[in-house]
Formats: sequence, C-alpha cells, structure tokens
Amino acid sequence: MNPEAESRQLVQKLLPEVDEIQDATLREAVITIWASAWESSEWKILDECPKSPDLPSTRTLVTHSRTVAQISINMCEVLARQNSLSINKDEVIAIALLHDVSKLHEFTKTSAGSSKSAIGNKYQHGFLGAFWMQQAGLSVDLVHAVIAHTPLSNVIPQTQEALIVHYADFADTDSLLLDAGLPLFCKRK
Repeated sequence: MNPEAESRQLVQKLLPEVDEIQDATLREAVITIWASAWESSEWKILDECPKSPDLPSTRTLVTHSRTVAQISINMCEVLARQNSLSINKDEVIAIALLHDVSKLHEFTKTSAGSSKSAIGNKYQHGFLGAFWMQQAGLSVDLVHAVIAHTPLSNVIPQTQEALIVHYADFADTDSLLLDAGLPLFCKRK
C-alpha cells in the first residue's frame, strides 16, 4: 500500500465520524484534507498532535475533533427535531472534523511538549484549514464555518451548521480548560 493510501486509512480509522457523512464527495474531501495536512506536518504520529499546548498532552487534536463532531451531531439532531430547523448533518460533521485541522501546522514539538509554531504565531487560527478547504472546492458556507468557529475571529457564524460547531467546540474546550484549572473561553473578552 502506498503512503498516501495508508495516511487516508489511518485518518478514517482515527476519525470514524467521517463515515457518518453520507455525501461521498464531501467525505472524501474531509479525509483528503486531513491526510494531506498530516503528511505535510512535522507530526509523524497523527494522534500525538495536541489540542492545545496549554493542556496535558493526553488532550489530543484527534480526540478533540471527535468530541466536537459527536457533540455537533447530537446538537444537530436535537435542534432539528425540537425546533423544526433545517440543518445539513453532513456539513455539520465535516465542519466539526475540519475546524481545527490547521493545528497540525499551528503547533510544533518542543522538549517540554509542544508550542505554537511559526505558522501558529503568524496566521489566525483556522485560516490554514479554511484555505485547504477552499482549495479542495468546498462551499463558501463550509469555509466560513471554520473561520467563524474560533473566538479569535471577528467573523460571526452565519449558518446553523457553523453555529452548532462553534458552540460544540466551546463546550469541549471549556470542559478541558475547567478540568485543567485554566480560564474558560466563555469568560474571555
């Protein structure tokens, strides 16, 4: 098996929520973006990339992405059912899985664990992931959602799908920050 196929297989194994995306083109784009981001990063082992250098190394990007995807799927289903909203579940899953993919390039390994990389210090969080999504031909709404997911952006979520992932990301991030005794995002100004 060639290295690209192996990378794609591992991404699919580590992020099984990708298989819940019904649209095959969108599912393949998510896998391709993750595999390409990983292959071009310094992280030899995909699930060693941290969620944040501020958190314990056991809090990985892969686990965070899966958690945000699972929270987002549940929010999508409840909001659609309870409020009769039209929400594209495939898009919610894709956004959730891609919202932090740029961290593969935003963080670097250090002797103490990890820190922001040169890219992480120079690019706004989410920019690179949004760029890769645009390059892959994903819709403006999907790209917008990745840009809008972070409180570091001045862009406010403008679709139900973007809003869901924004709050799912906050829920997981703040639960990890609370556990680590760090300031919560919901209280930062």
